Amino acid sequence: MSTAAVQTLAPDRHSDLDSAVRAAADYLLGLQSPGGWWVGELEADTSLESDYILLQLWLYPPRAGTWQPPTADRIARAARYILSRQLPDGAWNIYPGGPVNVSASVKAYLALRLTGYGADDERLVHAKRRILQLGGVEATNSYTKIYLSFFGLYDRAKTPTIPPELFLLPDKAKFSVYDMSSWTRAIIAPLAILGALGASRPMPTGIDLDELSKDAQRAQGNLFDPGNLFLLADRALKVWERVGIRRARRKAVRATSRWMIERLEHSDGLGAIFPAMMNCIMALTELGYGLDDPLLRRQIEKFDELIIEQGDDDSGTMRLQPCLSPVWDTGLAAAAVGTAFPNPSEEGGGALRRAADWLLTKEVRRPGDWAGR
Repeated sequence: MSTAAVQTLAPDRHSDLDSAVRAAADYLLGLQSPGGWWVGELEADTSLESDYILLQLWLYPPRAGTWQPPTADRIARAARYILSRQLPDGAWNIYPGGPVNVSASVKAYLALRLTGYGADDERLVHAKRRILQLGGVEATNSYTKIYLSFFGLYDRAKTPTIPPELFLLPDKAKFSVYDMSSWTRAIIAPLAILGALGASRPMPTGIDLDELSKDAQRAQGNLFDPGNLFLLADRALKVWERVGIRRARRKAVRATSRWMIERLEHSDGLGAIFPAMMNCIMALTELGYGLDDPLLRRQIEKFDELIIEQGDDDSGTMRLQPCLSPVWDTGLAAAAVGTAFPNPSEEGGGALRRAADWLLTKEVRRPGDWAGR
């Protein structure tokens, strides 16, 4: 193409680009809330909906083997969403286009069974066949096995031990919880409490996961092999759980509970992230907080803010977000609008001022758990 031809096309291309940028910016401005912020949906896999159903079973356990929770409508909506994400091969993945995931699939299967779908339902038969091909319950990850053990669906002795004594160690110790990321310690603190207290809930009559078990007994090899140091440490922790000083364990549970509860103040739930928030709700119930207690009620309310419901009839669905991201989204959106409308007197100027005013109200003025290191 000649230089003259390029020079002829260039103005049109610039015009098209300018029009596209303005159209995108106008669309973005239409998404801004009256309060000045932007927030988009943070997508996740169906493990969240499955865990939501398990949390309802925890909060409202079955009576005389029958499960009739007050959140039955939301549970049914979550189950319909889980089914909508089932892959043609019967399993579930953890991101669009990704490979099947055995942990997400086992959780989905259990959630559907709890919601009234029979083991002979064609979709569950299909799921069972694929899950067994993937290795069954034994092939799931550690977190899944821990959750299953709380409901008597997996041998707790075969799950990793999370000792609450970790929260007795000073932050300057050779190893402490502050060597972990802040979201990791927020997740494991309530799990440590639940494990130490031997927390559990029954399943409704007739529901188990025996049909998903391959009863695999994998050889663990030489425990003194450096590659098995984790297994060796876990075995030592289990011995401590059996023979350790009960007074020390009670002190550790109190320290971990205090650590967790202190971090609920000025927060949108523990760590403001789904797994920690769910674990915290479960732990609080074991620490004696009833459903009418203001502290527990607030955690459940914050957890419910992650819910997105669609449809009003019997075909409606419900899904959850792992967390909310308005500060992040507002910063990104404001930067984009500011690029499209660099002149403050232009259309985007008012939107940017509203966004800036809102962001200033979210300035962090007190240290969080992340400030430990």
